[in-house]
Amino acid sequence: MALHIARKFRVRRAGAAVTTVAVLSGLTLAACGSSSTAGGSTATSAPSSTPSSQSSSGNTASAPGITPTSITVGQVADISEPVPGLFKSAQVGVQAYFAYINSLGGVNGRKLIVDSRDSAFNPGKITSDAKDIAQNEFAFVGNYTLFDIGLKPTLDSEHVPTISVAIGNDLGNDPNTYSPTPSTGNDYALGPYEWLKQHYPNDIQHVGILYAAATASTKQAFTVQSQALAHLGFNIVYARGFSQNETTFTSDVLAMKAKGVKIFMGVAFPDNYAATISREFSEQNFHPLNWETAGYGSQFLPLAGGTANGAYLPLGTALFLGQDSSAIPAVATFTKWMKQIDSKDSIALWGATSWSAAALFVQALKDAGKNPTRASLVAALNKITSFDAGGLIAPSNPAKNIPANCWLLAQVKNNQIVRVSPSPKSGFICSPGDMLPINGWTPETR
Repeated sequence: MALHIARKFRVRRAGAAVTTVAVLSGLTLAACGSSSTAGGSTATSAPSSTPSSQSSSGNTASAPGITPTSITVGQVADISEPVPGLFKSAQVGVQAYFAYINSLGGVNGRKLIVDSRDSAFNPGKITSDAKDIAQNEFAFVGNYTLFDIGLKPTLDSEHVPTISVAIGNDLGNDPNTYSPTPSTGNDYALGPYEWLKQHYPNDIQHVGILYAAATASTKQAFTVQSQALAHLGFNIVYARGFSQNETTFTSDVLAMKAKGVKIFMGVAFPDNYAATISREFSEQNFHPLNWETAGYGSQFLPLAGGTANGAYLPLGTALFLGQDSSAIPAVATFTKWMKQIDSKDSIALWGATSWSAAALFVQALKDAGKNPTRASLVAALNKITSFDAGGLIAPSNPAKNIPANCWLLAQVKNNQIVRVSPSPKSGFICSPGDMLPINGWTPETR
C-alpha cells in the first residue's frame, strides 16, 4: 500500500488496497476553534450547543480521556521532521472528521478532541508521547509516523486501542491495531497488477522502481511488492531506494532509459515526488508507462505542469479530491471539512485514510455504550467486519485485519484525473481470491 517532495514523503502497501505515508506542515483550526499545548499538539473543539438528542445527562468519566462532556484521543505524526509538514494532512484528516461529528452534536453529548503530537522524527519522543497518551487519553486515532514501531511497546503493555493506518508490518499485525485500510504484509492484493499484465504483457519484463527507504517500515513496502510482482512474472531491471532528502531523480531517469525500462513504478512515491519524476521523464524525452501507486494528491497535477498526461493511478480510495463528489456523498463531506479546517493545506492520501480512521473510531464509539471503556470500544471494533467510510475507501475487514481486494483505475487525461475502464462510475472493482500470501509474515491474532 505507499512517500511526498518539496518536500514530502509517503508509504503504501498491498497493491490494490493502496495505503500510505507522506510529508506536509503546520496546522490551522480557526474554522472550528482550536487550542494548542506546549508539546506541539492541537485539539479540535466542538460547537457551543449540543442538540437534545445528544444530551450528556448520565455521562461519567468512564475511562482515561473521557469526561461527561468530552472524549480526548491522541495522535502521533511526523510533522516537523524529517521533512517539514510531512504528515500534516493526517492531522487535518482527524481534526476534520471530529469537527464534522461535533457539528452534529458529538457522540452521546460528548465533543471529540484530538491531541495531536509532533513526533519530530524522534524515536525517544514517540515513546514518551505514547506513554503519556496511553495514561491520559482514551485511544490513539490516526497515527502517522515512519517510526511507528516505537509505539508498539506502549500499545502492548497498556492495551490501548489504536485506530490508525500502520506503516510497518509489525504494527500492522499488532492485536491493538484496527486499521481502516489493513496493510499487514500477510496478503497482497494483485488486481491492479493482473490488469497491467493483461494489457501490457511484453512491457512487464522491463520494470523500473524507485522506493522510499527512510526507515525499516518503509523498506518493507518494496520487499512485499517485489514478491507480488515476481509471482505474476514481472521483471525488475532497475530499482533504487531513495531518502527523504532527495528532490531530484534525473540520474535514475537516465539509468532507466539506458536499461530500456518500459514501466515505471513509484513505491511510497507521493504526489509531489510523482510530479518531479513526470517532469524529469519529459525533460529527458523518456516516456515509459507511468504507474503511480501513491501519486494521487492535490499537488500532483499542479507540480507536474502538464507532463503527467497518460499516467495511471491504481487506487484503493475514491477520487477524494472532488472528482467523485456527485456520485459519492462522503467525498463531498470529506473535501468540505478538510478545506474548512485548513483551506491552504494540500490534501493527500493520508488525509483521506486518517479521516477514515476517525470515522472507524466514531462508529465503534457509538456502539461502545453511553459511558465507554477501552474494553467496550475494543468489543465494538471487533464487530466491524466491513468498513468503507461511506465509500471513501475500498471495503475491508478491520476486525479481522483483512485488506481490501477492491480497487479502481484512474488516469491523467487532458491534465485531469478521471476514472477509466474497468472502473465503474462509482465504487470499486473487486477481485475475490486475488490475494497473495506473502512469505515471511505471520498474521496477527487478536
